[in-house]
Amino acid sequence: MTSKKSMSYKEDMDIRETVTLCCKKIMEKSRGSIEVDMDTAISRDKGIDSLGIVNLVLELEDQFGIELDDHLGDIRKCETVRDLVDVMTGVIGKE
Repeated sequence: MTSKKSMSYKEDMDIRETVTLCCKKIMEKSRGSIEVDMDTAISRDKGIDSLGIVNLVLELEDQFGIELDDHLGDIRKCETVRDLVDVMTGVIGKE
């Protein structure tokens, strides 16, 4: 994959859309229908507990076709969807 600096706008938008949809899918399993945007909190009160984080990581790995084992600490620190998009953009930029 290309480096983060040379990522196209389309690639960047694809990452945002995919991460947002993955978060929505995991959150809806415990909360039902929910609106998710870049500023949506990723926390226990929003439906992503520790098991939800595991499911989210698995979903992201599946969607992007990558292993995230080395980035679990960074993913767990994410407070919003935007934070997670930033992490994933960095990870994918290094692939």
